[in-house]
Amino acid sequence: MGILDGKVGVVLGATSGIGWAIAERFADEGAEMIIASRRVDQLEKLSKQIDATPMRCDVSEFDDVEALADAAINRWGRMDFSVNSAGINRPSLIADVTPELLHEVAAVQFFGAFYFMRHFGNAHAAHGGGSLINITSATAIMIPIGLSPYSSCKAAAHFVTKVAAREYGHAQVRVNALAPTFVPTAMNNYGGMVPIDDARVDIRDDNPIAKAFIDETPLGRITTVDDCADVAVFLASDLSASMTGQVIPVDCGNHLMRLPNTATIEPEAS
Repeated sequence: MGILDGKVGVVLGATSGIGWAIAERFADEGAEMIIASRRVDQLEKLSKQIDATPMRCDVSEFDDVEALADAAINRWGRMDFSVNSAGINRPSLIADVTPELLHEVAAVQFFGAFYFMRHFGNAHAAHGGGSLINITSATAIMIPIGLSPYSSCKAAAHFVTKVAAREYGHAQVRVNALAPTFVPTAMNNYGGMVPIDDARVDIRDDNPIAKAFIDETPLGRITTVDDCADVAVFLASDLSASMTGQVIPVDCGNHLMRLPNTATIEPEAS
């Protein structure tokens, strides 16, 4: 018997990394899902693996996100959980940011997050409540160098998460954010990292970027996609029924120390 037995909902951004791991773990815990992303080939692959329903959705498109929420309600008449793990990162110093780069990141990380909270908050509110989970970033809690387009959008998403928790709370909609630090994934690929599967990337503890984060982490290890999936299960389950408006660092304590400046780290040869 799984902790999410009988629960239904959506995982958006499920075609790699943290989103893929969350969808896998939710399926293991008994949830029934629609999985969504722009990458149809990956959706089909994951859907066969976990017996979920695939649906293409571009989170930066207002109408796409609305259609995804409508599809879930039309199918089940309710949603117990919804997760937004869609992401894009284009590192840049502020001095080098272009309008094109900033708009590309903001379309997904800010506007997409806002569209998700609007459409899925409304759908949850109209059909009995539920748990809405944003996957954000510890770089929006700490002060990064070279990540301002990404981290500033994530910081905005943190604020809107708290506002949404207040605005939708009367309808029993819980809105929380899960904020990982550096996690080995394809999006965060770095020299010397070896793909394991569509969710996971192996990185040795002596890899320069791994060592930099381990040195700034009280628990002395790298955060993984499975760590993120564990917290997402908790937030989607009834165990977190009293929690809303929270931004939860999933980082082995990295936010208590310092965010390494990865721009100064020389990568290993792949």
